[in-house]
Order: sequence, then structure tokens, then C-alpha cells
Amino acid sequence: MDIGLRHLQCFLTLAEEQHFTWAADRLGISQPTLSRHIQRLEGVLGRTLVDRSTRHPRLTAEGHRLQADLQVLLPQLETALQPPEPQSSLRLGYAWGYPLQRGRQAQATLEERHLVLVQTVRRDDRTAGLREGSVDAALLWGTVRDPRLVTTEILREPHIAAVARTSTLAVRDRVTWRDLGRRCLIVNTVSGTLTAQDWPADATPEIGAETSNIEEYLHAVAGRRGVGVLPVSVAAQYPDPDILYLPLTGAPPAVLTYAYPRTNPHPYAATFGRALRQGQTGERSSFVPDQSRKASADT
Repeated sequence: MDIGLRHLQCFLTLAEEQHFTWAADRLGISQPTLSRHIQRLEGVLGRTLVDRSTRHPRLTAEGHRLQADLQVLLPQLETALQPPEPQSSLRLGYAWGYPLQRGRQAQATLEERHLVLVQTVRRDDRTAGLREGSVDAALLWGTVRDPRLVTTEILREPHIAAVARTSTLAVRDRVTWRDLGRRCLIVNTVSGTLTAQDWPADATPEIGAETSNIEEYLHAVAGRRGVGVLPVSVAAQYPDPDILYLPLTGAPPAVLTYAYPRTNPHPYAATFGRALRQGQTGERSSFVPDQSRKASADT
């Protein structure tokens, strides 16, 4: 069979991007070269893998089957044929709380199977250092739309409300999204994902304080400048004696996105992304909000 690893890499990249120009740019080759690789693969296999009749290429049924197989087999082939250098490392940025369970599991996979050290770096920035080039990849809360980045949704989890223990909300067992719309909201203007516009028009909160990092955010909540909203796993990493975390109903989910540069990416950026996606399905945070309250809470 006269096809090589490069043909398979080209097909899997095109399947992920669904765009010939973006896939070619990510691979560092020209679009005609990418097209020839795909045509060669189709010719050898005797199957049509890509439907080119639409504006953007779409996989055929045969293409989807091959994609599913390659997502499992290709990382193993890359490891067997191109073993990494022991000293290589990948700088992984994050802005809010690091997704401990999924992130550490993927770190262990990359370090044990590929001998690539993952260095976690906190950067209080919307892309956690990606735009300035201080990290090779990043885990970001929220949906990221930037044509310069390859982005993948890793997981979704519930949001939770953060209120001061002296707040009138502290007597509640839980709160609703609309409840918070009648309060002042704390926002992170540097790396946050929620704004007052995420609430319904008839229940839009006022801005109580603007902050630039997680510590300032929690200090503002504790100081009763307003209420906060965090992903459940982030709240679990920041217990505070003056803050009560309450279950929040009716809120949109918190989306965790993995991102890395489309041009000249780290050699193992895509491999780490696959390790993240192969994490536990149906994963749930084990964080249980502390329901104890101060007897002197305001009424």
C-alpha cells in the first residue's frame, strides 16, 4: 500500500479543520499539496473520503470511519516511528482555576507515553499567554473564537454562585440565574467570560466591581461588592472562610476550551489535545458546596 504517515496526518487534520486552507496552514504545506495527499489516499483505499461538493469539505461515511480509527491509531504510530526527545517540554497556560482531574490526567499521559514535560503556567490574560507567545498551549474557560488558534471544546460543567456569608443570599440552599440578575455582579475584565449581557434583558445585573484576577474577584465577593459566578471545579480550588458557594440553577454551562497556535505549533500541542479529549467521559466535579452559614447572616 503506497501511502505513508504523512497522508494519514493530512487526512486527520483536514477532518478536524473541515477547511483545506486552514488544514494546509496547520500542516505547513500548500493547499494543492494537501489536496494531492487526500486524493492519493482515496485512490489507494478505493473510497471517497471527502465530499467536495459543498463550500467546505465534509467527510463521507467512509471518511468518518477512517477518522475514528486514526484518532486511536495515529498517536500510537507517531510514538513508535518518531520517539520524542527526553528533554522536550510543553508550556501550558491557564487563567482561572486549572482543571485538575482532566488536566493532570492528560499531563501524565504526555509525560509517561511521550516523555514530554508539561509545565503549567498561570497567566491572567484572556488567552493565558498564547497571543504573546509565553506559552505553547492553553486551557481556557469559555468559548474562544480566533482564526489564529486551533481550539477544541474539552468539557462542560455547571456554574456555581459565590456570595458573601453575610449576604442575604446566604440563607438560601440554592439560587437561580434570574436571582443573580437582581444583584450586583463581579466581573473579571481581563480573563473572565461572563458579562451582564449573559442574563435576560428583564433581569440584567448591575456591575458591582471590576477585577483582573481570581484573587481580586474573590476579595470583591467577600467584601459584598456583588455576587460571583464560577465553574464548579474552579470554586473547589478556592475555599474562602468569608464566601459561600451555592448551587446555581438555570445558568449556562461553563465551557473549557483547549487552544494552541495554528501557525508553527508545538510538536506535541495536538497530541496533548487528544489526551485531554480522551479523558473520562461524563466527568463530574466532586465539589460539594459548604452549606454551613454564620448565624449572624443579614436578613
